[in-house]
Amino acid sequence: MNDDFAALKTYHDDDADLSLLKEKKIAIIGFGSQGKAQAMNLRDSGMDVIIGLSSDNSMKAARNEGFTVYEVAEASSKGDIIVFLFPDQKHKEVYETDIAHNISQGNVLIFAHGLSVHFGLVNPPADTDVIMVAPHAPGAIMLERFKQGKGVACFIGVHNDFSGKAKETALAYAKGIGCTRAGVFETTFEHEAVGDLFGEQVALCGGLSELLETAFETLVLGGLPAANAYLECVQQLDLVVELIKKHGIAGMYNRISDVAEYGSYSIKGRVINELSRRAMRSILQEIQEGKFIKKMMKDYEKGYQDYIKLKEKNEKHPINEVGKVIRERMDD
Repeated sequence: MNDDFAALKTYHDDDADLSLLKEKKIAIIGFGSQGKAQAMNLRDSGMDVIIGLSSDNSMKAARNEGFTVYEVAEASSKGDIIVFLFPDQKHKEVYETDIAHNISQGNVLIFAHGLSVHFGLVNPPADTDVIMVAPHAPGAIMLERFKQGKGVACFIGVHNDFSGKAKETALAYAKGIGCTRAGVFETTFEHEAVGDLFGEQVALCGGLSELLETAFETLVLGGLPAANAYLECVQQLDLVVELIKKHGIAGMYNRISDVAEYGSYSIKGRVINELSRRAMRSILQEIQEGKFIKKMMKDYEKGYQDYIKLKEKNEKHPINEVGKVIRERMDD
């Protein structure tokens, strides 16, 4: 652990040179939350940005923000820097259909996630720089903080350094979207892809939501009203998360009641135990070996049949209906 921190460098504004992006045309492919935010932040940083899209509705939204918009293939052919900001599961088909044959030697390909390159959905040519700039926030928050003169942290990584300046370009791009204002950390495509998938599935999204749902179910089965169960298990979550982000886990414990702190220590090993840890290791192995991506892509290619069923089942959980009623009755 100490060796990791000894080698860890945090990059800020002074470490990045925006001039590396000057006279470069940046083609943002996609105009969702991240695409819009990164395009607007880059433009405000003085960069030449165009948008590549295939959807008429998205084209209209991008044009309404004052951008020049092209079909994906044409934007890719015009761009010196091509940025993949459309859904990961579409990278393979869009790359093979519209992007691959429009790449020129010396182009820069930028990804916001290591997934499609690390797991082989996209295989870029050797005569390009292939880099990753992965912000740690939704696009709307990144855009809002940029307007406030702030930024969000991000990872950068280099998969291929054809020019010899790939890392410098990654830092420049990170500065252009505001991330060097907060802090930029270097990693690899593999570590970012595996860590991001595992974090989403086991901790931040999948694991957390299942923990909340199970706790809610347990209280309701134990005789508590559903409203009580929701308020006790879900409603205060943002307060605890904010304490952890500001002060760390130990700092969070120092700022809650003695009863809450003692109770938390006393149940250690009962909710998260060796069985849970074995499950986590199994999930990590599935991610590392590419089994999860193969499963997801197979379902995507079949029209997301399993995904739709799972989504519908999840949305029918009583915690969602109770939460909706509670939120409607609260001022915030």
